Amino acid sequence: MTRALHLDRRGILATVGAALTAGCLGSGRASSFLGVDPTPAERGDDWRMYGRDPGRTRYVPDASLPRDSVSVAWERSTGASSWRPPVIADGTVYCQYANGLFVLDVEAGEGPRPDTHGGFGRGTGPMAFASTEVYRDGTLLVPYGESVGGYAADPDSWTGQVEGLGEGRSRWWIDGDTVSASVPGVSSESPWLASPIVVDGTIVTVHPTSSVVRASDPNDGSSRWRVDLEATVSEEDHLFPHGHVVDTATGTVVLKARFLRDQQIVGEPRLVGIDLADGSLEWTVDEGPTNERTEFAEETDSLAARDGSVYTVDWTDSSRELRILEIDAETGERGWSLSLDRSAHVGIAVDESTLYHVGLEAESGMDPSAIAAVSLEDESVRWERTIDDSPGNVWSPQTPPPTVADEHLLVPGGRGLHALERATGDSLWTFTEVVGTSGGGETERAGLTPAVVSGDRIVLGTTLVLYGLEGGA
Repeated sequence: MTRALHLDRRGILATVGAALTAGCLGSGRASSFLGVDPTPAERGDDWRMYGRDPGRTRYVPDASLPRDSVSVAWERSTGASSWRPPVIADGTVYCQYANGLFVLDVEAGEGPRPDTHGGFGRGTGPMAFASTEVYRDGTLLVPYGESVGGYAADPDSWTGQVEGLGEGRSRWWIDGDTVSASVPGVSSESPWLASPIVVDGTIVTVHPTSSVVRASDPNDGSSRWRVDLEATVSEEDHLFPHGHVVDTATGTVVLKARFLRDQQIVGEPRLVGIDLADGSLEWTVDEGPTNERTEFAEETDSLAARDGSVYTVDWTDSSRELRILEIDAETGERGWSLSLDRSAHVGIAVDESTLYHVGLEAESGMDPSAIAAVSLEDESVRWERTIDDSPGNVWSPQTPPPTVADEHLLVPGGRGLHALERATGDSLWTFTEVVGTSGGGETERAGLTPAVVSGDRIVLGTTLVLYGLEGGA
């Protein structure tokens, strides 16, 4: 690993911890006790966490994408899929799959693919990337349910094989209660919507088993604040957190959770607002009545925040009707509400004026993707479109949500990647690659990850292939 100081890991942890304890944590962002800026510096073409930004809007305003077609700039093949969503930092793509980790140059697709032998990358949530002051290369954050590991991010350090949980490459570990240089224990429950968020020099993590939300320093994992969600409910209830976002306009962490009683989910979803600076509890609000489904909308991408508002999706008391609700991020007050006839929820994306919802049509037996563009100002539906394609497939741990980039709405599906004009919903192009089957036939490679956009590149995990796409026929 590349270090800025000539100390061993335990020496660095001790130095950082002492400096931070001495008073560098007065606000949401710690002062630089080393007198240096965090590195690598953030770039406009980064996609550093699940959802791209702290609000998980999946919006890339400064992308440069083609309107007519895309071509393959590079591709890397695997023998298994089960992709985790890629992240991109400082021109490097990090993408986990069932048996390894790609660490690639985003332009050329070149770089190592260390094989994994053990738990690293298996059963995890999406990764995130944080800049650091102590280390020049930043920290790669990997959630293992209750625990999160902070790993050396230097692309040159990811060679050979990764044994176990990659303990030899990790710098620190945190769970709901502790921080240490060794693995505190992992759990299989790792909600994707609860993957780490990096905001203003702070890591915000959710720990489902202990029902804790905490803010930590990316250099050593030391705690800045910690909120025990159990303290907000009655003794017989357990509040299970499914995910979180951060509204940067108001400095509010918004958590989405469900009540557990006797190991059963009961009641309606609850949203909790927490001050990003000091972890103080700001507000709680219950979304409203919902039906008793075995699959809940909050298990997928049902939460986003921007410009002082939070948008949450869940079922009404009907099993064929979804509710989109606006909440004021600072006060928790309800705003507008909109219902959509859908049989399933896939995900949302949000730009400056519009929320884009992807679900499945309620009245069709073929599971076509139903897309609605909803005005943030007055909840009117600007347009609706149906794509004759279902999102993801059995090889995808989650159904991939949409991405808004340039003039495009990018929707992964079973036949590849669909691009729509975000202003009108008109089809622009579809990227489809055909692969042979063991029975001698052919099938399309399914789009299994969100379309991660960096400049003029689209990185997409598909059936057995990771693609880098660019403009041109």
